[in-house]
Amino acid sequence: MPATRVPMLFATALVAMAMSGCGGTAASLAAEDEGLIVLRRSEGEDPKTIDPHKAGDTGSSRHCSLCYESLLEYDFLERPAKLVPCTAAAMPTYDAATLTYTFRLRDDVYFQDDRCFHPEAAGRTYSQEGERRQSDRGKGRRLTAHDYVWSFKRLSALPDSEGFWLFEHKIVGIDAFHTRAMDLYTEDPEAWREHLNHGKVEGIWAPDDFTFCVRFVEPYPQFLYAIAMSYGAAMAREAVEYYGPDIARKPVGTGPFVLKRWRFNMELVWERSPTFRDQRFPTSTRPEHERFRAFMGRRLPIADRVHFRIIKESQPEFLEFLQGNLDVAGIDKDQFSTALTPQHELTPLLKDKGIQLRTWEDPYMSYIALNMDDNDIGAPAGARGLAVRRALCLCIDRDDLIRRYLNGRGSPARHVIPASTFGYSEDSAMSWQRYDPAEGRRQLEAAGFRVESIGRDLYRTVDPATGKQVSITVLIRRNDQQSADYAVFLKSSGDKVGIRIDSERMTFAEWLKRSNDRVGQAFDSGWIMDYPDAQNNLQLLYGPNTAQGLNYSGYNSETYNRMYRELAPLDEADETQRARKGELVRLMHAELDKDLPWVMLNWNKTYSLFHSWYTLPDPNPFAYTYTKFVHADTPRRGELATSWARTPVLPGLLLSLLFFVPAALLVSRVIRQAL
Repeated sequence: MPATRVPMLFATALVAMAMSGCGGTAASLAAEDEGLIVLRRSEGEDPKTIDPHKAGDTGSSRHCSLCYESLLEYDFLERPAKLVPCTAAAMPTYDAATLTYTFRLRDDVYFQDDRCFHPEAAGRTYSQEGERRQSDRGKGRRLTAHDYVWSFKRLSALPDSEGFWLFEHKIVGIDAFHTRAMDLYTEDPEAWREHLNHGKVEGIWAPDDFTFCVRFVEPYPQFLYAIAMSYGAAMAREAVEYYGPDIARKPVGTGPFVLKRWRFNMELVWERSPTFRDQRFPTSTRPEHERFRAFMGRRLPIADRVHFRIIKESQPEFLEFLQGNLDVAGIDKDQFSTALTPQHELTPLLKDKGIQLRTWEDPYMSYIALNMDDNDIGAPAGARGLAVRRALCLCIDRDDLIRRYLNGRGSPARHVIPASTFGYSEDSAMSWQRYDPAEGRRQLEAAGFRVESIGRDLYRTVDPATGKQVSITVLIRRNDQQSADYAVFLKSSGDKVGIRIDSERMTFAEWLKRSNDRVGQAFDSGWIMDYPDAQNNLQLLYGPNTAQGLNYSGYNSETYNRMYRELAPLDEADETQRARKGELVRLMHAELDKDLPWVMLNWNKTYSLFHSWYTLPDPNPFAYTYTKFVHADTPRRGELATSWARTPVLPGLLLSLLFFVPAALLVSRVIRQAL
């Protein structure tokens, strides 16, 4: 037998083993889930942390919300997004004269039972006692307003917290507390702990065990949205002190689930908290809520267990979903043609399994931040720099980008805020954020550049002063095939106006450092709204936010800054302020259209697949607490998944052709090289 065929047969054998193993997996999962309501999901990677005060990404925030709770959360049924009490007994009262919110807490909220509350653990730490004592738990104590005082201070005292921006310059006394904490953290750790535990913040206090007050420097209408994020969660001081740095993987909260098991790179298993308070599924008589009727009034959480598997590659994740071993899945570019027809309808393969599709617009935008301090394309370049920025905006065919590189999952972006946000208006669309390369070339010529035709739809724009082609380098925040395709798209776009667009692809960590330090001409960027207020996106172009790492372009317009400062404290609940806020959003877009610190690209559109046994919530991209409301018909899943695993050869053969043969060829090539 020729040596070159051995690796291929070996790889094919691996494929066959993987395919044949799916039936056993389905049967074993069905047996494991018997008698329980179990949600089965996947993650592309482990959460970076389950410490809510450090969770700056969506994956970590999703897991934090299973265990930790904030004062408020988003209503499960209401759309558009509406805040309701969580650990608070009611919505807070607000004193406009003193700029103070007052919350009254529920008296039936308890931290989960844990070793940190055991009398024997007092004065000791997890690093001293080890894992062997974890099963000997103490009874969780009642949540009080003092826990929120301490937690808000902790968010402000941690040097690696990503959420202090929510409080900075807003709560009375918080900046001084934060500055002192930063000084002490490296100089004297013990003094830092004393400052955290006993230092006072004038604007945060608890008059009694169940009353929590926050006073502001100026009106801050976004505050309630801000504290509904994981940053606003209450943590127990005993847990943080007992677990130390291990609190990131040993969560102790008041939420509906407790972390049963976390095996890195493999799985996270959450189980119903036996001490979770009596919270019920909301009721509604509206027709659009009919599919939730069977759950209304039931005690939460609905599920007994939530099982996340870590599946780093999209193809095996999609296969596991098709086999029924996962309840829900996204659609990566590689699976798009398998899952959907060119008309974006489900393929027969998926329809036959009863799989359903849900799509919605996400408040996630992609854009290129242009360095406004750059001598060639920024403000120092004057009219010539503006012409280059206009040409860059005009050379991007956003519809083509979405169609060819995103499988149609998006819409062109001509606004800084999404259509679902107050202040959005078609009238405020930025005129230069459109596709018109001919106009781009005219702008360059009017600014004194020489635009030469070098082929069909190919141009070269030259600076007569230097004889060199106008060029720009975009830093791209990943280094994979998708980013390579994106780099090709950018280059071909620049060719239409004669600007050479080079790309430098890098890891996200490297990109983040370069963009925060603003070392580069342009930065491939993205932003997902934290809460449904235009201020959350408009802050990205506020001049002083350059230092905070939000304003990558370094845009610093006095006019824009003045309007932002006026807009930020306006309350949409007040009709007069609401009208003024809408007008300011329009004027701020006009200012951005004049200066063009960004090349707007697209808004994201999410495609979600889910099985017939799974109740998918209505989309709310700001909510991370919805898992407690979700149901899966576990017996039905086990029955169908087991039957699919026994399906004869043809479906398995098709799947192997779609997914495993390319992998087998790759394995074959690698092994041949090794030989």
